[in-house]
Amino acid sequence: MQFFFEHHKNHLKPHMSGVLQYEQKLTELDSWWSKVTLIGKINSLRLGSTILDSMDQTKKRFTELQQILIDNLLLEQTKKTLLTDKACSQIAIDVLIRNLFERTADIGFLATDSQIRSFLAEPCVEAVDAMQQHLANYVSYYSVYQDVVLVSPDGQIQLRLAPSQTQKYSRDPLVQQCLQQPQQFSETFRYSDLQPEQKQSLIYAQAVLSEQGSALGVLCLCFKFDDEITTIFNNLLPEHSQSILLLQSEDGSTVFSSDIELLPPQHTAGRQQQLGLRKVESRDYLLSFAQTQGYQGYFGPAWQTQIWTPVKSLSNQPKSAQQELDINNLKLFPELFHIHRSSLQVNDELSLIVLNGVISAARNDAVEFVPVLDAIRGIGKEIHQVFSHSVEELAHTVLHSQLEELVMLARQALDIMDRNLYERANDCRWWAHNKKFQQLLRQPDSEKQQEAAKELTYINDLYTVYSNIYLYDKTQRILCCARDNTEQLQQMPDNSGSADCLLLNSPHQYAVSDFEPSALYQQQSTYIYHAPVFTDTTTGKAQGGIALVFDSAPQFSAMLLDILPKNEQGEVKADFSACFIDEKGAILASSATELWPTGHSMPLPDELFCSAKQHPVSQRVTLHGQSYWLALAYSKGYREYKTCDGYDNPLYCCALLHC
Repeated sequence: MQFFFEHHKNHLKPHMSGVLQYEQKLTELDSWWSKVTLIGKINSLRLGSTILDSMDQTKKRFTELQQILIDNLLLEQTKKTLLTDKACSQIAIDVLIRNLFERTADIGFLATDSQIRSFLAEPCVEAVDAMQQHLANYVSYYSVYQDVVLVSPDGQIQLRLAPSQTQKYSRDPLVQQCLQQPQQFSETFRYSDLQPEQKQSLIYAQAVLSEQGSALGVLCLCFKFDDEITTIFNNLLPEHSQSILLLQSEDGSTVFSSDIELLPPQHTAGRQQQLGLRKVESRDYLLSFAQTQGYQGYFGPAWQTQIWTPVKSLSNQPKSAQQELDINNLKLFPELFHIHRSSLQVNDELSLIVLNGVISAARNDAVEFVPVLDAIRGIGKEIHQVFSHSVEELAHTVLHSQLEELVMLARQALDIMDRNLYERANDCRWWAHNKKFQQLLRQPDSEKQQEAAKELTYINDLYTVYSNIYLYDKTQRILCCARDNTEQLQQMPDNSGSADCLLLNSPHQYAVSDFEPSALYQQQSTYIYHAPVFTDTTTGKAQGGIALVFDSAPQFSAMLLDILPKNEQGEVKADFSACFIDEKGAILASSATELWPTGHSMPLPDELFCSAKQHPVSQRVTLHGQSYWLALAYSKGYREYKTCDGYDNPLYCCALLHC
């Protein structure tokens, strides 16, 4: 960043009116000092040159300090924009990749669905309606898909959900690619005749094999790409933001743009390898970028996010006047603190020189020199005032940006969490439709039990966010599980949520345990997601349930660590931390357990929680005797999850910066 600044600072300066105003004021004072000093030299021959020479040296120090100040004003304003933009672009790509990782598990599991297998083995008109309903149920849970297509090995489209599409055949090479590599999924982003009305489609596909291993066809899940990326970008860009977010493909072409008029998808912005300065239609933009850090070994398409911020917007930086800021304790801004202290020292030296000059003038009866000394003392005070005002104003501006970043981090941590738990609520309901689980509950025997356990293990291998998955009957007796039942539990624990699940009367409902220690999770706190399993939907009574034990400790910790700013070594920057907490302040997870242990309480005032429910808040707080800048945000849910599905679970995220 320092290299970028040194290379471009002369180009950036004209766009920063505040910096130019300070520079102009200091130049005027510097010029006036020179004129006053000249008058002093003409009218003070009796005093000699010592005092004036000392003043010249002081003036030189002020001039050097002025240049440092101007450079730092430029650097800090540029740096805070670039760092905020970098964090924004990193979160955008990481949230997207997390979402797409879930799709890779979906396609692997659904390609083994027994009903899909049966339909592709013997596609017939009589089975179409039942298959349509089966897939419609799937998409009703996983609303991230806009279409599901079943294709035979010869390219015939056997069935699809989207009623507007009537084509009967696909020549997309992904069909043959899946058949040639039947154990692997295909991830393609380009034009596809499976969605002919779209310029580009993100499709996850995999071969559907019979129990004997022969190819029955190909399953294609068409992802709501534009819908999803629009949501991500809108969540990250503040209202009325002039910045533009782009998603770039591996060849440098624009895949998606938040401003299609200025930078349309057809625009080739090119891949970035370093911070940049770009010009579009005579407007200059600061350009930051990010690649994914990957999620559980998955990196997705080779995409890059970029954020373009107009250089002219740097002249209209927001301030944080509502926040108290001690100018003598600028821990967050060490360089500005150094400038402020140096200005005080130089001004104190000037006062001593002037005082010495007044004494010398009195001794030498050089009263004509006193007005010169008074003028220089006044100029010195004005220069120091300019220094103090500029440093304080910039500190407030940078603080505002810092607090805005903390708010963004807290909001994005919750967004990641809500998106993740949305998938958990979907998983349990869909897997409750599994025929093998229903058959075991209908007629329990050892063979069916082994088949169900094998199915659970296969699912758990695909969906690694669970520590275990259990199937239980209507008496809450555990029938089988995905991993070893090391606790040797026979029954679902009382606090697991299974009793609530068995009271549900619809396959579209789910239940979640409280976040508390569970025997199913080695007495650690977690959420357990349940869905009722019905063998006869006409009775409205569940014959059992499926329980997904969320691996909360590493998953929540990873979410918090993902959003926190990193240094060049990829480590979380010093003094930053974050926690998930409930409405009572109890800590569910923390990025720094030594500071905020799980299960302990975050002692925040009730009014802060009430305010955060309406809008994220930020302020200075004292916790355990230490001062922090804190941002608190409230979980709003994602898609149907916690918005219209009946589930209520008030959660917050607080992002903290030690000050």
